[in-house]
Amino acid sequence: MVGRERERDVLRDAWATALTGEPRLVVVTGEAGIGKSRLLREFRLELEEAVVAVGQCVEFGAVGIPYAPLADALRDLARRFGTDAVAAAAGAGEAALRTVLEGTPSQRSSVERIDEAFTTALEGLSATVPVAVLIEDLHWADPATLDVLRFASRVARSGHLLVVMSYRDDEIERGHPLRPFLADLERNPRAARATLDRLTPREVRAQAHDLTGAVPTAADARRLSERSQGIPFFVEELLALDAVGAAVPDALADLLLVRYDALPPEARAACRVIAAGGERIALPLLAAVSASDEERLEAALSPAIDAAVLVADEAGYDFRHALVREAVAAQQLPGERVRTHRRFAEALAALPPEAGKRTSRAVRIAHHWYEARELERAFAAALEGMRLSEDAFAFAAAAQLGERALELWDRVPRAKQMAQRSLARLMAETASDWTRSGEFPRAIATAERALDELDDDDLVLRATLMRDRATLLDSTRRAEAVSQLEEALDLLESGTASALRAEILVELAALYMVAGRGRESLDAAARARDEAPREAGRTRSFAANMRGAVLLHQGFVDDALAEYDVALAEAGDDVDALLRYYINLSDGLLMLGRHEASIELAEQGLAIAAAAGVERTSGAILAVNTVDPLFALGEWDRADLLIDRSLELDPPGSFLAYLRRAKIRSTLWRGDVAGAHALWRDWSASLAAVAHWEEQARASQALDIADLLLAAGDVDEAWGVAAQLLEEPRLGSPPQELPLAPTMARLIAHRRRELGDAAAFAEEERRLHEVVERDAWVTTGFWRPLVAAELGGDDGAGSDPQLWQKAVRAAAAPEIPVVAELLTGLGHGRSLVLARDRVAAAATLEAVLERASELGAGLIVTWADDLIQTAGLGARRRGDGPSRSLTAREEQVLEFVAEGLTNAQIAERLFVSPRTVTVHVSAILRKLGASTRTEAVRLAGARR
Repeated sequence: MVGRERERDVLRDAWATALTGEPRLVVVTGEAGIGKSRLLREFRLELEEAVVAVGQCVEFGAVGIPYAPLADALRDLARRFGTDAVAAAAGAGEAALRTVLEGTPSQRSSVERIDEAFTTALEGLSATVPVAVLIEDLHWADPATLDVLRFASRVARSGHLLVVMSYRDDEIERGHPLRPFLADLERNPRAARATLDRLTPREVRAQAHDLTGAVPTAADARRLSERSQGIPFFVEELLALDAVGAAVPDALADLLLVRYDALPPEARAACRVIAAGGERIALPLLAAVSASDEERLEAALSPAIDAAVLVADEAGYDFRHALVREAVAAQQLPGERVRTHRRFAEALAALPPEAGKRTSRAVRIAHHWYEARELERAFAAALEGMRLSEDAFAFAAAAQLGERALELWDRVPRAKQMAQRSLARLMAETASDWTRSGEFPRAIATAERALDELDDDDLVLRATLMRDRATLLDSTRRAEAVSQLEEALDLLESGTASALRAEILVELAALYMVAGRGRESLDAAARARDEAPREAGRTRSFAANMRGAVLLHQGFVDDALAEYDVALAEAGDDVDALLRYYINLSDGLLMLGRHEASIELAEQGLAIAAAAGVERTSGAILAVNTVDPLFALGEWDRADLLIDRSLELDPPGSFLAYLRRAKIRSTLWRGDVAGAHALWRDWSASLAAVAHWEEQARASQALDIADLLLAAGDVDEAWGVAAQLLEEPRLGSPPQELPLAPTMARLIAHRRRELGDAAAFAEEERRLHEVVERDAWVTTGFWRPLVAAELGGDDGAGSDPQLWQKAVRAAAAPEIPVVAELLTGLGHGRSLVLARDRVAAAATLEAVLERASELGAGLIVTWADDLIQTAGLGARRRGDGPSRSLTAREEQVLEFVAEGLTNAQIAERLFVSPRTVTVHVSAILRKLGASTRTEAVRLAGARR
């Protein structure tokens, strides 16, 4: 089960309250197939110490079986307590209860007596043993059952009792008997609601993974999400019936068409027209297609709305579920389908386009002409829609329309004349659109088709396609990409096709740069700048950009920033040039430790990427560029939000690898070492592939993974990862290598402590100092004293407080990431413990712990607290009162805890992640000496 943590928290919190002796009710609601029953089944598994009774409401037309769900629940209770005990628990209402439980007649079986008998029995049985009553499908409940439940919800005051009721909110039309009952519960302070929404695309993908054991491709996941509309039941059915991407099977169609089949003929006919439209249809368009007036249509559609087949709003009419639309569309006969699509195409073409909707109108017209089998019109409309989509940066739509035109090419007599380009050029354009939409595999396949179609003498287009294909190859094929670019360059003589040659040189410069071939990169970029024609400002911008990136990595900061100024000036309003500028300069500012400026620049780039429709490509890497400085500054909630949002886009290639590494880093320092390790196991192969080619990724990846393995206790494996810094001639540029040096120092110190030998690994220490000193960099002044502190003292393992004090002073610089600052304070505190300066050690470690708690740095909170307790600096008896005062944020969290809010609800109020709230709650419990949230509230109240 995925995507239901908030609803589970509602149930868990209600159960926790019920266990204190205060009965609670929860209403679980959602449309058919949304997962209400599954949620209750999963919740039951958590009620290990409770007696669980389940009642099922059943539909029998207009007549319901009185008390059927209550009888089911009472029989469950009887199996646990015995029939006589259950009946006796009703006290004076025993006879009335037996009427429900056993079906035996009683002279005292009035509604009032059963109400009271049922309530009294539940209170009595739950007095000593927790009881949970689950009533499902309340929308089918008979009025008598609703009366009993209403009575119980109002008057039950004691017992460890929870009643959970579920119903379909799409079944509750006006006048339904459940409506007054629900209105009554809304006014009940002991009742809560858990509303199940449809799953997000990411959750649908997770559900498919859980059900099949395999991760679906991004395309399959999107298709599954679209067809299921995020309804778990439909996801399961589609997967079970292997229906992803296929026509709806008859069995499922029969299920989906029950309500449609019951409609009057006029309503069914209108529904079929709407189904052919494929989306929400405005009333004027529907009237034009149907050749009917609007009033008559509204009257015809009213039964379909009442039956929840359709939904209507000011925008028009649509089906409640996409699968129902498909099933209804399948009811059309071929001739009817063709005629309907023709009328749609003609009506759309005749209606004036709405402002800002010319592109969508063209796409819809192309679709309807195609379905109407008017192939020449469909071909022309596809080309027009492709052009308009490209103008609107809707590259995925443009590529899809390009594929449609390619499909029709051989079926349209004058295709080349109508398209005004060759088949190979149309393929090349389509490949380019796939590229800009982030669909790299499809772009490569289309480019390869174009290369096969090309005439041998069209060298310029061949070189262009080779260039395009090379830029799309993933990190495992970068060597192939370099050779193909070099081959493409050789196809073009110097002085001919200068613009294309310059573009190829720029791409080579980029690949040389990430591979660590700086000299070749600078040379290729310079040649590109010289060969680019006057009007090729974009190419010159790219060239300056590459030179700036390489020069910055080499430490020529002023020269690099000057090149970036040229890159921006040359970019003008070219989106691709601007995005490359924002990507590389924001990364450069991060390396310089200018975190605020890096964030500002990356966010500007993100806005441009979103507006241009390239969130899955340039936007993904800009998100990483925003994440890293946010993390360095300690703004981890914002960073996590960006990570999750970008991962949901499933970006390709190295972009995905950078995001995954950021996710591992965040999970680790939040305190979930096991979770981070699991992510690393799942993603290690893809991360290794990127690091194998991209030198700029090797050192930073080694840092994240070495930190993870060290935290997990895998010292040998962590050593193997971090020691690359000492074994490789270069693991990256100085700003990438330097942050790894303290981790390597910690590993040396760890092994020295294990061996009890301060002189061990002297050669490794010497080499480490050489790495730190070999290049001047803006932050060397911090990493140098930190490495010295980690390896200082008589034990050679970080026991010298004076060295740590120097590192602490250096860590105060704004360029230093917050994790490094916290680890420096932790190391300083440990050295003070070893020096037996208890007062200073306590103050230092308390400061680290407070700062880590505020940030949500759960791992450092744990380490600091462990050191405090081990050193005896915070020893106390639980209940003796707080050992430390609460921070302002912790006080705020405690107030919400006192209100009974869950961690998820508190996170919503504070606009932070639930994990951050968990860290704050843990800190509150620890500081107050409390073992539960309730006890924490009580102890805090006593303090005040």
